[in-house]
Amino acid sequence: MKCGVSINPDTSISDIYPLLETGLVDLVDILAVEPGFGGQKFNPVSEQKIKDLRQWRQEQHSKNGIDLQILVDGGINAKTIRRVVQAGADICVVGTAIFQHKDGFSAALKKLMDSRNTGQEQK
Repeated sequence: MKCGVSINPDTSISDIYPLLETGLVDLVDILAVEPGFGGQKFNPVSEQKIKDLRQWRQEQHSKNGIDLQILVDGGINAKTIRRVVQAGADICVVGTAIFQHKDGFSAALKKLMDSRNTGQEQK
């Protein structure tokens, strides 16, 4: 079994370091929007949290062998996906950008993957 923890936009990443230092957490879910409903815009404060957690993970891995995945949930679309991946996200949860895409799921996924890889939103 795996264990994860989620933090909302108002929670400081440092608040969970004591929990992460136990080595019992496999995944941190950084909510980039307020929980409760889809279609919200990505909160840029989350990008710094991802960077800070990536740095912490690198330091802890070399010291203690602690490793975990960074998941980002909320506001992920063709304009934000590359930023969060470059910041250190391992997993991106995407909802509205796929389910409300005018050309369907396949086109939405292709657009996201292209944007993630090139850094430019594809038309």
